[in-house]
Amino acid sequence: MNDPANLNEKERTDLVAYLDGELDGEAARELERKLHLHPAARAEADALRRTWELLDFLPRPQPSTSFTHRTVERLSPVRAREDRRVRRWRSLGLGLSWAAGLLVSGWAGYAGYNWLVPRQPGERELIHDLRIIENKRLYERMEDLDFWRALEAPDLFGDESSNT
Repeated sequence: MNDPANLNEKERTDLVAYLDGELDGEAARELERKLHLHPAARAEADALRRTWELLDFLPRPQPSTSFTHRTVERLSPVRAREDRRVRRWRSLGLGLSWAAGLLVSGWAGYAGYNWLVPRQPGERELIHDLRIIENKRLYERMEDLDFWRALEAPDLFGDESSNT
């Protein structure tokens, strides 16, 4: 730590990342500056680089022939659990979509019926005029509308404004 040429743990970690091509930005420029200025740090970096190059000459381990089979056997219980979850969500989604479809088709049928089927004459007027609904039993006894129109004539009962 006393000698600025020696690398501390963080700088050593950064040097390994730099040699792997994983260090970028300001940290890489700082490390390059230190390697350029201090020959001892540069020597340590060269030694590490030669060590990395020697790793390429080591024999690579080959997996056993049953490696794939054993790996798949270990993964099958995990896959089975995931499959159950997926099936559960799919069945829930399917059920909800059926329910939504039934609701929409029921509403469409109701709205279509009300739109297409004509109502009985006078039904809409009865809904809008409560007085007519209350006195409907009296109006049903009437044979024609001419009598009711004659009742509206002011000269039949006299002028109401003169009585008050």
